[in-house]
Amino acid sequence: MKRSLVLLLTLPLGGPVLAGLQQFQAPLDAVVWQASSKKLHCSLSHDIPLYGRATFAQSAGESLGFTLSAKLKATRDQDRAALRSLPPQWMHQVEALDLGEVTVHKGDEPFRLDEPLSRRLLAELQKGMFPTFSYRDWADAQDQVNVALPGVHIKAALDEFITCLAHLPIYKFGDYRDSLLHFPFGKHELAEQDRKRLDEVARYLKTDPDVKRIDVEGHTDDVGRNPANDKLGQRRSQAVKDYLVAQGIAPSLFKLISHGKTKPKASNRSDEGRARNRRATVTLVK
Repeated sequence: MKRSLVLLLTLPLGGPVLAGLQQFQAPLDAVVWQASSKKLHCSLSHDIPLYGRATFAQSAGESLGFTLSAKLKATRDQDRAALRSLPPQWMHQVEALDLGEVTVHKGDEPFRLDEPLSRRLLAELQKGMFPTFSYRDWADAQDQVNVALPGVHIKAALDEFITCLAHLPIYKFGDYRDSLLHFPFGKHELAEQDRKRLDEVARYLKTDPDVKRIDVEGHTDDVGRNPANDKLGQRRSQAVKDYLVAQGIAPSLFKLISHGKTKPKASNRSDEGRARNRRATVTLVK
C-alpha cells in the first residue's frame, strides 16, 4: 500500500479531464454509525445521504465482508474505482493511504470487499480517517464521484461491533445440519468419536435459536427379525437424544424415528456394508 500526501478530497482518475465532481458524505455533525450484535451475526453500518449504505458484516462460520450499496444501481460491470484513506482537514500532518483499485459490480451493491480489505477499512476508520471510493459516474462517465466513509462518531458502535466479532462462533449451520453416527453389531452405545461430534452439535445448538427440530433416525443391518431391529433402531435414536439432552438441549426439539433394516445405505451382503447400515442420522431443521 502506497502512501502519498493529499491536499484535497478530490481524487483525479486517469484519462480525460472530467466535467464535474459529485461528492457523497454525511455532514460531520450528522454522522451516525450503527452496530447490531446477535449470536450468529454482527454488523456495523452507516447511511450516506443521497447515495446508499455502507455495511461491515460477518456471520458465524463466514468471513468479514464490506458492502457499499447504492440507491441508483451501477449500470456498468467491471469498472474500476480508486480507494484511498484520506485524512480529514484537521489532520494536516497525516498522509493519505492508497488502498489500490477495486472492482465495480453492476447492480445495487457496486462495491463488495473481501476480509483483508474490510479489516483495513475498519482500521482506517478507527484512526479517524475517511476511506473514499472514487470512480466515473454511471450516467455518462463525465463526472468524478467520491463516496466517503467518515471516521467520526464511530467509537461506541465500533467497540460494540468488535466485541460481537470476538464472541461470534467459528462454525455455521451447514457444518452441523447433518451428522452420521455408527454402531457395533447389536449395540446402541455411542462411540467416543460420535460423542465428540454430538458435543460440537450441542455447542452449536446453544448459539442458534432458529433450529426448530432435531430429527434422529435409527437404522440397523438386516441380521435378525424385524421387531428386534425396529427396537434396536429406536434405542439408537434414543441414545442420541439422551446424550444431547444431558448436554442441555431441550427434549421437546427431538423427533425420533426407527427405520430398522428398511432403509439400508449399503448392501448387506458384506461385513463392510452391514457396518455402514448400523447407523443413526441427526438432522437439524429450521
